[in-house]
Amino acid sequence: MALSFLTSADQTLEIVITSDSGVKATDEQKAKYIQSGDLNDLESVSDDATRFTIKALSPSEREEAEVRAGAYTRSELGRMLWVEAPSDSKARAVWHHNLTDDEREAMANYEAYLNRVYNEMIISSLTHIDNEEASIDKVQLIRPESARIKAISELVAHIQRISLLGIEGK
Repeated sequence: MALSFLTSADQTLEIVITSDSGVKATDEQKAKYIQSGDLNDLESVSDDATRFTIKALSPSEREEAEVRAGAYTRSELGRMLWVEAPSDSKARAVWHHNLTDDEREAMANYEAYLNRVYNEMIISSLTHIDNEEASIDKVQLIRPESARIKAISELVAHIQRISLLGIEGK
């Protein structure tokens, strides 16, 4: 069979954030864990590590999250520029510097849209933090800012991984 199918949008997964002080792992182990979601890929996870429970999102739930974030009003110019942007940070900075003011604004608007999509995905997927009911507000309270950004990025990566169809299915 060439198509893969998600067996259930009710699937949940307990995850940790790799920058949590209760998680020990090499950079390679962290990368493997983010791809697999298997806690055994990490060197160790202490009992005091924060645990997040997420559920898979159905295709309609993912679409609804994108619509709530502004999918029909996002900047298409910004999306095109985001795709074209160099991946090297210095080259990207020079490239961004050479954009017109309108292009910079379009790019900023698209990046703001992506942030809204990530928040909407977390709102739709995150069910518990340390076995207590979760909310995006609790995630937004993570400090320092770098830890909050890392947590959001990893939550979204895990949500996408368990929600999107892979070659082997779910």
